[in-house]
Amino acid sequence: MNDSKERISHFRKLYKDIVMGFSEYIYLEKPIFIKHFSEVDNGAQESERYKFFNLARKSGLQEKYEKEQLLLKEGYWTREKDDEIENLKKEITRLEMLLKNLIVKKQITEVKQKKTETELKLNQAQEEKDESIGFCIEDFVNRKMNELTIFNSFYKTSDFSEKLFTKEEFDNLEQKEIHDLIKVLNDFYSDFSHTQIKRICACSFFINLFYLGSEKVSSFYGTHVTNLTILQVNMFSQGRYFESLMNTRKENISPPSDVTNDPDKMIEWYDSLSTNASSPTLAGEGGVSRIGATEEELRTMAGGNAISLAEFAKKKGGTMTMKDFIELHGA
Repeated sequence: MNDSKERISHFRKLYKDIVMGFSEYIYLEKPIFIKHFSEVDNGAQESERYKFFNLARKSGLQEKYEKEQLLLKEGYWTREKDDEIENLKKEITRLEMLLKNLIVKKQITEVKQKKTETELKLNQAQEEKDESIGFCIEDFVNRKMNELTIFNSFYKTSDFSEKLFTKEEFDNLEQKEIHDLIKVLNDFYSDFSHTQIKRICACSFFINLFYLGSEKVSSFYGTHVTNLTILQVNMFSQGRYFESLMNTRKENISPPSDVTNDPDKMIEWYDSLSTNASSPTLAGEGGVSRIGATEEELRTMAGGNAISLAEFAKKKGGTMTMKDFIELHGA
C-alpha cells in the first residue's frame, strides 16, 4: 500500500470516529474510548468553573488582574511590556490575514517564517509575564478544569456506560499516570485538529457523501443539531465552506485530476478558488502576472486557463509584436 492510500485510509478512520462520536486508543495495552464532547458536555463542565473559582478564592489565591496591578505598582512589570505583547498579537493577526490572500509559494513561505518568529517572541514575552505573576486563581481553575476534562473523556466502553476511573480512583492516580492520560489526549487532539478536519473534507470519499446530504446537518448525521459533537459541527461547517467555494463560481469547475487524490493539494485548490473569487482581475478573462509566481501558480490564478509566453508566441508564428503582448495581458 503506497503512502497516498495509507493517508486516505487514515482519514477514513478519522471520519468514522467523528460520525460515531468516539475514538478508540490503547492505554496500558488495553483499548479505551475517548468521548467526543458536544456543546452540552462543555456547558456541563463550565458549570463547575465557578465552584473551582470560589474554592481558590477561599484558599487565599489572588486573581491574575490583582497580581498584575501589584506588579505594576511595585515596579516589577511595566505598561511598555504589556504594549509589546499586544503589538505582537496584532502582528500575528495581520500575518494570518495576509496568508489568506497569498498564492505565490515563495511569499507564503516568507510570511509563515515571519509569523513563526513573531509567535516565538510572543511566547517568550508571555512566559516572562507569567513567571512574574506566579500562581493565581486562573491557574488553579484551569488545572482543575483540565483534570475534569481528563476524567470525563475516558471510558471503558464505546457507549459511555462506564468511565475509565471512578472519582476516587482518579483522585488517587499518580502523576505519571495523569501524564500518560494527557499524552493520549494530546494524540487525540492532534488527530482531530482543524488541519486534519480540512484534510478529511478534502478527500473524495467525503465530498461524494457530503453533496448527497449537505442541505441539512440532520440529514448528514441523522440526528438533531443539539446532539452533535463539536467535531461533527466543525466537519460539517468545513464541508459547507468548501461546497460554497464551488457554488460561487459562475462557470462549472472541477479540480485537476492530479490533485483529487491528495487532500493537501485539494485544500490548496480550494484556497485558490477563495483567492480568485475575491480578485476581479484574476477571475476575468484577461492575462495574469505575479512577480515570483511559478507557471503552475499562474495557471491557478487564472482558473487553470493560463498560457505561457512561449506557448502564446508559438501561436503567433514564433514572434510577438507589441500588440500581441498587450493581447496576452488582456489589455
